[in-house]
Amino acid sequence: MLTTIVAFVVTLGVLVFVHEFGHFIVAKAVGIKVEEFALGMGPKVVGRQHGETLYSLRALPLGGFCRMAGENPYEDQRNQGPGSGGAKREAPSGVGSWDGQSPASASAVERERMFYAKSPWQRAAVLAAGPLMNFVLAMVLSTLIFALFGVSTSLSQGTTLGQVIWGGAAAEAGLMPGDRIEAINGRPVKTWDELAGFIRSHPGQLLTFTVRRQNTVFSVDIRPRQEQKGGPGLIGIYPEPVKTQKVGLLQAAWLGVTSTVNVTWGTLTAFYQMITGQLRSQLAGPVAIAQLTGQAARFGWDSLLNFVAILSINLGLINLLPLPALDGGRLVFVGVELVRRRPVNPEKEGFVHFLGFAFLMALLLVITFSDVARIIGGQ
Repeated sequence: MLTTIVAFVVTLGVLVFVHEFGHFIVAKAVGIKVEEFALGMGPKVVGRQHGETLYSLRALPLGGFCRMAGENPYEDQRNQGPGSGGAKREAPSGVGSWDGQSPASASAVERERMFYAKSPWQRAAVLAAGPLMNFVLAMVLSTLIFALFGVSTSLSQGTTLGQVIWGGAAAEAGLMPGDRIEAINGRPVKTWDELAGFIRSHPGQLLTFTVRRQNTVFSVDIRPRQEQKGGPGLIGIYPEPVKTQKVGLLQAAWLGVTSTVNVTWGTLTAFYQMITGQLRSQLAGPVAIAQLTGQAARFGWDSLLNFVAILSINLGLINLLPLPALDGGRLVFVGVELVRRRPVNPEKEGFVHFLGFAFLMALLLVITFSDVARIIGGQ
C-alpha cells in the first residue's frame, strides 16, 4: 500500500509539474506575468516569492496550476474596480478572449503583460505548451528506458505474462505481469504459441484459466473479446522479454521518439474506436491509476518509467481534446477569434468553460465510483 501511494503521488507530481511548466516557460517567454506556480491543490503548505511569481506547494497532491495575470478579463474587470485590492483567485480561471477594455486600475505596462493582451498566436502557444511538454516527457522517459535497460530482441516462449493491457479482458479479470498461465479449461498449456492459439480460436467463449502467481495457484474466468467482426479472440496480454540488447544514446533517443509516436497513434486509434463503439470504454480514474502505478513500481524501474510515459501521452492527448475547460477547448476559442478577427465575449466563454468543468468533474466522480466498485468486487 505504501509503495502504491508513494509511486502514485510522485508520478502525478511529475506529470503535473511538467505540464504546468510548459505553460509557465512559454508565458514567461512572451512576456505574460505569472502570478503563481503551484504544485498540488487546496490550502498552501509552503510558498516562496521569487520576483513577481509565488512558487507554492499545496496540501492536496492532486493537480497544480500556473496562474497568469489576465487569464479571465471578465473577472478582472469585475474585481479590479476603484478601491479594489485586485482579483482574488485560488485556482486558475478559464482563459477568456477580451473585448478590448482593460481594467481601469491596471497601468499600461501591467495591461501589456496580461494574458488577454497578447496576440491570439501567443496565447495559443501558451495553451499548447502544457500538453506538448507531456509528449516531450514521454520521449525522454522512453529514451532513458532504452538507454538504461536496452531493447528487447526476443520474447519468452513460455506462458508467463510480460504485459497486461489496461482495459483488456485479462486486466479486468485481475491478471498481472509475472503471472503464469498453466492451463485453460483444464488443458495444460506450455508454450506461448499454444496459449495464444487457444485464446484466438475461442472469441466470445468463457474460458477458465489456471494461473500461478508466485506460490499461489488460482482459477479465473475470462471471455476473449473480438475487436473486429470475424477477428480472433483477444484478452490483452504479451509475453515477457527474455533478451535485451544495449544501444547507444542516439539510437535510444530515436527509439524513444518512434515509441512515443507509436503509442500516441495507438491511443488516438483507441479513442476513436471507443467513441464509435468499436472498442469497450477503457477510462481509468485516480483510484485505478494509483493501483496500476503501484503494480508497475513493484515490477521495477523499467516498468514504472514505461507506465509514466504512457500516462504522460494520455494526459497530453486528453488536454488537447476540444472540450471546454481543457487546453484544447480554450484553443478552440482562440481559433474562433482568429477566424472572426475579433474576440469572443469573455463572459460567454467563461460560462462555457464553467459548464465544461462541471461535466468533467461529474465524469471523474462516475469513473472513480466505477474504479472503487471494481476493486471492492475483487477485480
